[in-house]
Amino acid sequence: MPSVLIVDDDRKIRLTLSIFLERRGYRVRDVASVKAALTALKEFRADIVLSDLKMEGESGIELIAALRADYAAIPVIIMTAFASVEKAVEAIKMGAADFIVKPFAPAEIEQLLARTVRIQGLEAENRNLRAVLGQNDILTRSEPLRRILAMAERFAKSEATVLVLGESGTGKSMIARRIHAASPRSQGPFVEVNCASLAETLLESELFGHCKGAFTGALKDKIGRLEAADGGTLFLDEVSELSPEGQAKLLRFLQDKVFERVGDLTTRAVDTRVIAATNRNLRDLVSGKGFREDLYYRLNVAEISMPPLRQRRDDLPVLVERFLAQAAARNGLSSIPVLDDEVNAQFARYNWPGNVRELQNVIERCVILAGAGRITMEHLPDRLLTYPAS
Repeated sequence: MPSVLIVDDDRKIRLTLSIFLERRGYRVRDVASVKAALTALKEFRADIVLSDLKMEGESGIELIAALRADYAAIPVIIMTAFASVEKAVEAIKMGAADFIVKPFAPAEIEQLLARTVRIQGLEAENRNLRAVLGQNDILTRSEPLRRILAMAERFAKSEATVLVLGESGTGKSMIARRIHAASPRSQGPFVEVNCASLAETLLESELFGHCKGAFTGALKDKIGRLEAADGGTLFLDEVSELSPEGQAKLLRFLQDKVFERVGDLTTRAVDTRVIAATNRNLRDLVSGKGFREDLYYRLNVAEISMPPLRQRRDDLPVLVERFLAQAAARNGLSSIPVLDDEVNAQFARYNWPGNVRELQNVIERCVILAGAGRITMEHLPDRLLTYPAS
């Protein structure tokens, strides 16, 4: 069991919490001041610090500041009176893991400690990948996704064009950003274009730019996204939606690294790497003459297939914890909501056709409806309540 250092100048609270947690298997040390806490940490290896906010002498906020230098990895949970909630929020901003408002039942502390330990464990599982790739956008304990992240790291070191395949909401944009961040181009721009969100008449201009007078409304010269990404990476999401003309221009750029702006005869060259993604089957589109075969093979130098969420269910707890924390912060909640066991079970049963994006949206809805309380079945959307269909 984890070890807990309790910091509170109220001896009764220290004694009550110490007895309660020791009976549940925690290793516990309790002290009455910030100075005593720093001394204790030299010999007592604490996994979590549980500190009062307002104490005689130095406060819990000052303890957080003092821990930054040598004990930054130890999460701090702040205990505070209701009247000091604003100060507790300040503590969160300074790096506290969470806080709890007095008075509270000892069982609430145990639940909070367990959640903090769980989050710390999930973070530890992903620390190596985050160190390698420099971001923490993708957390996983799923073996298929771990293999993909390792593959992405290798692709990142090359200049190869990458094609990312996968259903909507599986994280294709995230993996593209990871490749860029781990590449020698990481200091250059990352420019994203959703080919499905732009009208066909505008897409070529957005990608390649145009010169003044090229079409109605072209009042001045404009560089395209391809030029804007010079020295970096251009991410073409939903590349399958490119027009035949756009496909031909992209093919030429991939072959020769040159292009012309719309309405311009000047040939330009830029140093831009291309990563493309789609949720459609490009092989089928090629067979049906909806996508150029030569462009398909130019794009598909290095292929990554993102697994749907239903194939990486081990990641549900990781993702739920993250999205709960993010939604609580966005909605100004004083604590992170908790899912009922029944809700967790339904999440595990559900097939998540919208993948990670759908999970995030469902969590956001639940947090808005439940506030800082428990998330129960009544907060779920109908499609989850009726799944599987009877």
